[in-house]
Amino acid sequence: MELDLQSCARLLNTFNTRQSLPKGKQLHLVFLKRGILNSALTIANRLLQMYAKCGQISDAKLLFDEMSQRNCFTWNTMIEGYMKWGNTNNSLYLFRSMPSKNEFSWNVVILGLVKAEELGVARRLLHEMPRKNEIVWNSLIHGYAKTGFPGVALCLFKEFIDWDFLEMRGASRIDSFVLATALGACADTRAVDLGKQIHARTIVDEVEVDSVLASSLVNMYGKGGDLDSASYILNRKQNPDNFSLSALISAYSNCGRMDDARKIFNLVTDPCIVLWNSMIAGYVASDKVSEALLLFEEMHREGVIADSSTLASVLNACASAHSLKNCLQMHAYGCKLGLLDDLIVASALVDTYAKCGRPHEAANVFNELKIHDTVLLNSMITIYFSCNRIEYARQLFESMPYKSLISWNSMLIGLSQNGCPVEALDLFCRMNRLDFRMDKFSFSSVISACASIASVELGEQIFARAVMIGIDCDQIISTSLIDLYCKCGFVTDARKLFKQMMKSDEVSWNSMLMGYATNGYGNEALNLFREMRSAGVLPTNITFIGVLSACDHCGLLEEGKRWFYSMIYDYHIDPGIEHYSCMVDLYARAGCPEEAVKLIEKMPFEADSSMWLSILRGCVAHGNKILGELVAKRIIELDPENSGAFVQLSNIFASSEDWERSAFVRRLMIEKKIYKSYGRSWSDI
Repeated sequence: MELDLQSCARLLNTFNTRQSLPKGKQLHLVFLKRGILNSALTIANRLLQMYAKCGQISDAKLLFDEMSQRNCFTWNTMIEGYMKWGNTNNSLYLFRSMPSKNEFSWNVVILGLVKAEELGVARRLLHEMPRKNEIVWNSLIHGYAKTGFPGVALCLFKEFIDWDFLEMRGASRIDSFVLATALGACADTRAVDLGKQIHARTIVDEVEVDSVLASSLVNMYGKGGDLDSASYILNRKQNPDNFSLSALISAYSNCGRMDDARKIFNLVTDPCIVLWNSMIAGYVASDKVSEALLLFEEMHREGVIADSSTLASVLNACASAHSLKNCLQMHAYGCKLGLLDDLIVASALVDTYAKCGRPHEAANVFNELKIHDTVLLNSMITIYFSCNRIEYARQLFESMPYKSLISWNSMLIGLSQNGCPVEALDLFCRMNRLDFRMDKFSFSSVISACASIASVELGEQIFARAVMIGIDCDQIISTSLIDLYCKCGFVTDARKLFKQMMKSDEVSWNSMLMGYATNGYGNEALNLFREMRSAGVLPTNITFIGVLSACDHCGLLEEGKRWFYSMIYDYHIDPGIEHYSCMVDLYARAGCPEEAVKLIEKMPFEADSSMWLSILRGCVAHGNKILGELVAKRIIELDPENSGAFVQLSNIFASSEDWERSAFVRRLMIEKKIYKSYGRSWSDI
């Protein structure tokens, strides 16, 4: 019986699912028995296409290798099959081996690589392509924009325009999709002038402004601050769609005009979830957290079901407000809606728990997740350090398949700030061996680690490395070096470096001021504070710790009192435990322990034993036996094993020649096995 090959080819075309594969294989056996495959290339190609479409790549490759004849269709089918099922390496190998490539061959490979996010390879192939077309340009531009490289997307778009002008004489018709992509990249990079040129191109080419293109134009003008043009685009549309309205709301939000954004929102009778999300996100970005939470409650009352974007924005609002109550409610709500598997929502929840002071809950949420991205893993490293789970942070870091610079920096900062300076230095050396590109945060954190172990020489070596890569003039690195010099007692070198800095911020001023104060240069610290204010730099709570510490070291009680109350009433800074500690010590040293006690009684929080010990030392120094005895007893109540309190109490009795009670206190220390702590220091030799 004669086989109708055309009918067989048409039949094979219908076998494009796994369910139809057995029938296709039966036909394959028939063709083999009849010896048709070597003489009928069309049939062999259709069989190859069937195997490739159904995911039977090994069968397809076997057939491909056995084929005595091949044409472009054969090669393209095999290349496309590899690409479709994720084997880009074999696809590229076949493409390179292909004796003669047509336009479809190039399109298949480049589009497949873009889909697999192998954009660098795709871009190189585009430049090799003998006859480029709009399809590959559009695909690559969109690929870069979608994966967070708007700058590269714009470069490619410019190349596309040049190619169209030089090679196609402007004949290429750019579709609205790639124009919208390019406009989105302009918005992300704030390239408004280029965005205006693209807008002009849409007018010249008479491109129909659909909803996607309109919202991209509104978004571009809005992010560039040109709200008049953004509104004009929208007003030209007879029935603006929700996406365009959402873009305009976001535009007003980005410019801080939330009242105008709300007016647009209120014009819509029945706003969809996209509009609700834009308004809530706008309030959060504008730091209007209460309004964001109230709007979410209104949305909930209206019966609108939240999506992952809503939940992420509301959680960010909870984080900004440090509202644990709302965070717990949103956690429960997210569970109910089944949104916690969404990585963006989960990341926001982890971050919110951490900012609400609940790192353990953040860790629990993280441990329940099935998938993680690098951003979340980096956040989790920081959170583990914040709750002193140093080993957890280390294990997580080592298990990460991809470690970004932020990952390394998170570890360096965490180790430096959690009493592990040597481990931080080891990690820095490891980065150096791997030839990892370090930034200002890498160097500043490891210089801080050197300050912790008082190693000036090592700190200067690390700074020399920063000089080699050209980031030594950075403020953050210079400030870290100032801090190193001050902590190692090289205050003159610190001051010299401070004067050489081209620009100083409040952190630099504070580091130098604290350096003076902690090294006993009280007058120099106060003079620097005057310079700081003359330079127009606003003092912070850290600044006032340095100022009060300087007054304390110099015994300047009246000036200390003046700046303490100026901090509260002139600069509206609430004093913390460090400010109160400085003032208590200042009163005690100046012979006013009663005033120190009165200040402690006015504090909004409980005084710790170290503050009471400052008063006790003042009582001993100025012979105030009655108050000293009361204060000593108070310290022993707070900290029964505080050797300093026992020693000072013994000294009070001894100074008034009450030798019996002095000896009793010493015997009591021996009975309770309380020993005076020995001082220790670490110096670089």
